[in-house]
Amino acid sequence: MNIHVVRLDLEKTRANWPSDMAFAPAYVHTRAEDDATNWVVLDSPILLNTPPTIADAGPDNYVRIPLFAYELSPKSDLALAYMLQLGLSFAGYLPATVKDFYVVTGAPVALRYDETATNLQCLEYWVGFAVSLNP
Repeated sequence: MNIHVVRLDLEKTRANWPSDMAFAPAYVHTRAEDDATNWVVLDSPILLNTPPTIADAGPDNYVRIPLFAYELSPKSDLALAYMLQLGLSFAGYLPATVKDFYVVTGAPVALRYDETATNLQCLEYWVGFAVSLNP
């Protein structure tokens, strides 16, 4: 399995987003002309211990990988452990072996404070997953 990590600039994306539309960032991956593998993408946020909602990307030349926001613990070890759980949960529900695993991460991660602006409540982290499956 090949693992690819792509970073999406959330500040630039948000600055260019239409003001009358809900923010829904995505990365668009161009498929190779000879890529005949089946691509699936995460279609909604992952919930632990629940099968993910995945969508078939079809035969199109492009794979749109949507990002979803997650509120993570401000403690870095717990935040990383939670993201590892999500990634493994997603991979564990896939119907075939994976050829390529794409992780698209939104940067920067936002720090969310309480109403006094002194206590860090959570990290807002945007991430999306897509895979190409072996036949």
